[in-house]
Formats: sequence, structure tokens, C-alpha cells
Amino acid sequence: MWPFKRKNETRSNQALDQLLAVGTPTASGQFVNAENAQSLPAVLCAISTISEAIASLPIHVYQRDQQGNKQRARNHNAERLLNTSPNDYQTAYDLKIALMRAALMRGNAYAQIEYDGSGKPQSLHWLHPDSVLVKKLANHRLGYQVTLEGGKIKTLHQEEIIHIKYMSDNGVTGKSPIQIARETIGLGLAQQIHGARIFQNGAMPSGVLETDAVFKDPKAAQRIRSEFKEKYQGVNKSGEVIFLENGLKYKPLSITNTDAQWLESRAFTIADIARMFKLSPLLLQDLSHGTYSNFSEAQRAFLSQTLRPWLTNLQQAFNSRLVSIRSQGNTFIEFETKDLLRASTEERFASYDVAIRNGIVSPNEARASENMPARKGGDEYSQSWLNQLPKQAVKDRQHD
Repeated sequence: MWPFKRKNETRSNQALDQLLAVGTPTASGQFVNAENAQSLPAVLCAISTISEAIASLPIHVYQRDQQGNKQRARNHNAERLLNTSPNDYQTAYDLKIALMRAALMRGNAYAQIEYDGSGKPQSLHWLHPDSVLVKKLANHRLGYQVTLEGGKIKTLHQEEIIHIKYMSDNGVTGKSPIQIARETIGLGLAQQIHGARIFQNGAMPSGVLETDAVFKDPKAAQRIRSEFKEKYQGVNKSGEVIFLENGLKYKPLSITNTDAQWLESRAFTIADIARMFKLSPLLLQDLSHGTYSNFSEAQRAFLSQTLRPWLTNLQQAFNSRLVSIRSQGNTFIEFETKDLLRASTEERFASYDVAIRNGIVSPNEARASENMPARKGGDEYSQSWLNQLPKQAVKDRQHD
């Protein structure tokens, strides 16, 4: 099986079309692609929130013994690749956040696996999704053509690629939320550009002065218009009171219905983007309806509804490529998520108290959860829970 036979050839860079393309047209008139979608703060925040949360989670290799208990396999190659150094130029955090950003923005994320002489994974290298072409072969396997710098094409077998996909329609390649809900992104871009142009070119006075008099000098209106444009137009001059001539009266200006609807539509776009990424608006920094209680619930929903599917996706992709087939029955890769639901100090210590008194954890295990050193005698498990059982049940357990 090792080494693979590879086919190298030179072609035109397949990523060139992606680089030259302006994106997918939408009904709003805006072209949407993975890059300009990030100019919307809500999209950037959603991508950062999900990718940073997953990249910061510890991920470990475990092995199950014959009794079904799992133990850390600290010496497994994947433990180093996914937690410390996947290669010579990236940290594990860098690699995981690059994979997540690619999957969220483009629907596909790729990492090339380099193996040592014994067939064990030695390093992981992130590949730009636009440089990878996936083909389903006649033998029901996948082949990957990677466009390298200079236009050279490198063919890789599916065992050499970690492929993470999202929302796949064909089971081979995925689609991103940006691609699927591009009309929402296009609308948000149009709203953003509209607002920017108003502030750039529009006059934003706080009030005007009116008169019923007719200007006799034909050049007076033009002179006033020029002075108006010079003194009051532009974002740096907004809010100033306009001064005119000939017994003018001051009239304050308030926000128009059109402006109010524009602001409302901007807020609705944030809610739509939150739905796209399955996030609470609170996690996009929209605190208009935020309270302490619903923020705590949003954190729990973030783990169960948003992150858990992604974690399962990543775990299965890592397991299928970084754990040998003969070991997959008892060796597996799993994220550690307890830190995401880390409670306050008072709540944590109350939980430890219940767990220790009921013999679920030892005092030293609780101390380890708080990054505290073990103490002598702290490895003993409490038996106080026996006092809560009926006397006959205690006698039966002692005889067993």
C-alpha cells in the first residue's frame, strides 16, 4: 500500500478561475463569494465564534480496554498532530482554525497527510479548498488533484487527505452556508454599501432654515447650493445646522421612515445570518434582547446545536485517517467539551462536593479539574453514599 503511485503533471492553475471570479450574482445586485461575505460583521463574527471555539478545544486519542473503560493513548501520533505540532510551521490551533474557516466559508476543508516509513501519520498540511479538485473514481473511491504553486498538479489518494465537508448534496463535496444562503448575504452587502454611500455623499444636517421669499438673483440658489455642499455634505460635517439667507426659519429634521426601515432591515439581516450558522444572535454580539439567563441558555445551545455536529464531523474525519483500520475498534479520537460548560466557581465546587460525597470522583480528581496538585490521601473514594441505602442492601453489598 505504501508508497502510493503518484502522477504529476503541469496544467493551468485550477484556482485561477476562483481568483478571477467576482462571486455568485444575487437578486440584490451584489456578487457574493467567501471573501467579501466576511465584510459583513455578523458573518465574520459567526465564522470566528465557531472556528475559534473548536480550535481551542482539547482533542485526545483514547483506547478502550476489555471492560469498556477508556484511557488516554498519549503516545499515539495523532495526539501530537492534533494538540501540539501538525507540521514544522503551524501549531495545532492554527491548523484546526484553518480547517474550520475553510469548511464554513467554502463548504470543504482539506489537510494532506504525510506518512513515515512505517505508514504512520507524520505531519498534516492544510490545503486551500480552491486548489483541490475531488473526483469519484470507478472503484467507488475518491481521488484528489491538488494544484500547487506554479500550476503543477499533484494527484493524491483518499488515504492521504483529511476531507471535511458541510451540507453535501452528492456525498463527495460540500456547500458552505454562504453559498446556500447567498441571497441573505447579498442583501446584507447591499444594505451596507447603501448606508456607506449615504454617509459618503449624502448631506446629513440636523435641521434647515426655510423662507417663503423668492430669490431675485438667479445665481443666489446656485451659490447657496455650492456653500451647502462645501460646508454641510459628508460624514465629518453631519449634525451641523445649515445657515441660509433672507429671513429663513429653522426646521429640525428627524429620521425618515425610509431610514428607520433600513435600520430595521439591518437588524433582521443579523438575525438571518445567525440562523444560517445556527447561532443565537447573542453570540453575534447582538445584545438587544440579552439577559444573564438567556445568555447561559445560549451557551448550552451553542454546544448542543452548533458545535456538536461539527465536532462529530471532525472526529469521524480524524478517526478514519489518523487511526489505522485494525485499531478503529478500540482506538478513537474525541474532543473534550467540558470547558465550554464551565460554570462559576461556586457552582463548580458545589458539583464537586456532590460528586465526592457520592463516591463518583476522588478529591484529587476534583483538584486536577481545577489544575491543582494532588494531595496525600486524596485518591480515596468516599463511601458515605452507603449510609443512604437501606440496611439490607448494605449487607447484601458487603456479602458480594
